[in-house]
Amino acid sequence: MKLFEGKKPLFIAHRGFTPVAPENSLVSFKEAAKRKFWAIETDVHTTLDGVLVCCHDSSLKRTYDVDVIIEETTYEELKKYRINSGNNVEKIDADMLRMPLFGEYLTICKENGCVPFIETKGKVVPHVLEMVGKMGLTEWSVLSSSKYEHIVEARNLSNIFIHHIFSDYEKMLEISKMGNGGVSYNYPNLDDVPDGLIEETHKNGVKVCLRAGDNEESVKRMMEMELDYIPTNCTEPK
Repeated sequence: MKLFEGKKPLFIAHRGFTPVAPENSLVSFKEAAKRKFWAIETDVHTTLDGVLVCCHDSSLKRTYDVDVIIEETTYEELKKYRINSGNNVEKIDADMLRMPLFGEYLTICKENGCVPFIETKGKVVPHVLEMVGKMGLTEWSVLSSSKYEHIVEARNLSNIFIHHIFSDYEKMLEISKMGNGGVSYNYPNLDDVPDGLIEETHKNGVKVCLRAGDNEESVKRMMEMELDYIPTNCTEPK
């Protein structure tokens, strides 16, 4: 099956399925896979000793409640900490609350047929592409970033599908020239999307989404707008 084939809408579990488990945890990834999401999104940082891990913030303060910077800390040190905020955190086994390795996340996606939707943070693009390639997932993955330089770097190294977060019309045209790419526009209110923007994006061969399909009404609107995939924090594919 090609990347964008499958039953519509194509839902992306943002940081895993967070209604039942903390964001970017092994449990949230597994719960998203269990619910047969088209894609599972995560955020990737590198540790001081070059290990790729899944966490949204550069610091552990918000989700682990320790004042530690990932890029300044070895993985041996990081794996001692446990996520202590998020849904059902008190019910989850402690080992499932350690910081996930990027390789563990990729394995969950591969074994369950979910697209890895990978947001790169820090200097990780070449290492991410290398690991994705070794697992045979290059044509079944999305490399996503709000940092346009990451998008350019990824395209220079690979033909992986690229996705620019909070893009604009000019960047969309550049991605059109690169090929095999998509964008998300920063319009939280769907009524604010300029007339013709989605159609123009599609005319340029670029796929598009908006954030986020967190209720039935917004999902229906997004489908009517013919968005290509739908990030969500809570809506299940069923």
